[in-house]
Amino acid sequence: MNNLERWIKIALTNLSIVALLGLTLRSKMIFSLPFITFQYVLHAHSHFAFGGWVTIALLSLMTFRIIKPEGSKRRLYNIIISIILFNAYGMLFSFPLQGYAFYSILFSSLFIFSTYFYTYIFLRDLKKVNAAKSVKLLSGASVFYLALSSVGAFTLAYLMVTRSKDVYFYKDAVYTYLHLQYSGFFSLAVMALMLQYAQVENKATRAFSRILNVTVIPAMFMSYLWHYPHNVIRTIAYIGSFLTVCSLVSFLIMMASLKPHLEHIQPIVKRIAFIATVAFGLKMFFQSLTIIPALGPLVFSNRPVIIGFLHLVLLGFVTLYLLAYFIQINLISPKGASGAALAVFIVGVLLNEVVLFMQGLGFMFMLSSGIVNWLLLTAAILLFTGALVVSLIRWIKRPTKLLYS
Repeated sequence: MNNLERWIKIALTNLSIVALLGLTLRSKMIFSLPFITFQYVLHAHSHFAFGGWVTIALLSLMTFRIIKPEGSKRRLYNIIISIILFNAYGMLFSFPLQGYAFYSILFSSLFIFSTYFYTYIFLRDLKKVNAAKSVKLLSGASVFYLALSSVGAFTLAYLMVTRSKDVYFYKDAVYTYLHLQYSGFFSLAVMALMLQYAQVENKATRAFSRILNVTVIPAMFMSYLWHYPHNVIRTIAYIGSFLTVCSLVSFLIMMASLKPHLEHIQPIVKRIAFIATVAFGLKMFFQSLTIIPALGPLVFSNRPVIIGFLHLVLLGFVTLYLLAYFIQINLISPKGASGAALAVFIVGVLLNEVVLFMQGLGFMFMLSSGIVNWLLLTAAILLFTGALVVSLIRWIKRPTKLLYS
């Protein structure tokens, strides 16, 4: 078993754990379950989704597909990713027991420091890599934003420890962290991996990589519009909204230029990647709309819409893209029980998104239905079942030869 295959097996196992935590949360909303503290499990769910699933998957792929370390460097990267994984498991077990307290904050802090070390090593080695400029820009910027997002995380931890009642500061810290993770680390890393696989460097890929990178920081200021901020922040937010639209247009132009180079991709991969692409497009479109004065504050005060948006990016865009990528390089089989499990998982993703946004619209128009929580529980069951079966089959199945083009 090679390094990449081992790390992806671990990441898929972690995805099933994330889904199990999600199922636990959905169950708690319907059944009593007095032995479970909802907020504690929620912290574990979100932190492990980021640290145990997406971070491990993306860093493993960028390490062994872009850097391609050899010898002692390979061992160094394996050690760093192992430390990151260890701290992710530390958060997984400490948050459900105590919420934000000594051990959970300790593991969260150690996780962040270990990503700092990875970022330093990755950026140092990226300079020596023979890769397209677009790939190097996107992958390098992605780990930079991974490190930078810790500003929000440390601020949030400080507010939790000091039991601060500053709601504005708390929400701004959360939105800063989420934006730099979602629109920075996640999005740029996924695009870097896509371009690395396509092996195409042209005007469209260079333009997109630059615009998307430049968009991250100004777009972050759109997250601060919920409390009617100073005009300077609002002006930067307007620039961020404009750049977000430019990024989306640039993305569509780039995808048109890549189409001839991606014809060899498996049909099932194309279908899953199409859903992920639509999710990315919706992410950018919805994000740009928050600049509208009457809409932004309403959205940021609507918890179901926020949760729906976060799941749209984490599940609909990032997770589905990663699963499509794993299929294409022969890490997951799209046939038999594995293929059926993937279908179940994707149905769970789609059902989850539709119900969450319906719930959000109901919140806006003051409408509600008791069936919503049951539908969300059904989606959680599908997500957990699909993720668990895919993970188990991947561990049982004999090692396969990975495909790189």
